[in-house]
Amino acid sequence: MKQLNLFFLVLAFMSVSLFSSAKNQVVKLVCEYHENPIGIDVKKPRLSWQILSDGQNVMQTAYEIRVADSPKNLSKKSKQVWASGKVTGSESVNVVYGGPELQSMQRVYWQVRVWDNNNKVSDWSEPAYWETGILEPTQWTASWITLPNETEELGSKPAHYYRKEFSSTKKVSSARVYVTSLGLYQLFLNGQKVGDELFTPGWTSYNKRLQYQTYDVTN
Repeated sequence: MKQLNLFFLVLAFMSVSLFSSAKNQVVKLVCEYHENPIGIDVKKPRLSWQILSDGQNVMQTAYEIRVADSPKNLSKKSKQVWASGKVTGSESVNVVYGGPELQSMQRVYWQVRVWDNNNKVSDWSEPAYWETGILEPTQWTASWITLPNETEELGSKPAHYYRKEFSSTKKVSSARVYVTSLGLYQLFLNGQKVGDELFTPGWTSYNKRLQYQTYDVTN
């Protein structure tokens, strides 16, 4: 009987040891439900993540978020755009960014770490990013592309093909296209379709609102 009790005691000790040594990772970082999105025009976007653990009954009890303008600056407090500090809570979905307002077309990187119900802190997650779109209406400086007197024509009109050639005199380090239309469009660059979406920009009541898409065309 004594040996049996000792056996159960050893099993219980091993179980506690395994639980306390569980390795936790923060994965699946998303901003506004997208992974590494560009063109985000929400000034206070919502951030979400998941916890991956090799232990059982692991729960988040606190989290910390940090944001910077580059991956290398995430670990430098003086270079961070925003740091939440340790926040007690189990929230991991739609946590609102609480830093200073970002500028249009600005990219920031972010990381998360969490504490579990054994007060064990995880490593920082791999960096993720989001990039803002055009946040101010006055920054839309482009003109509509139309045929002459098109607005005066009555009835349905056939789809038109517009083409513009341009040259880049400098090496391109980053390039974006911001596109919308009154109707549907397809965009091509150097003969290749940009994006994999169909029926863009999406239907809205055009006299109230226009949706637009942002494309990374650096390559």
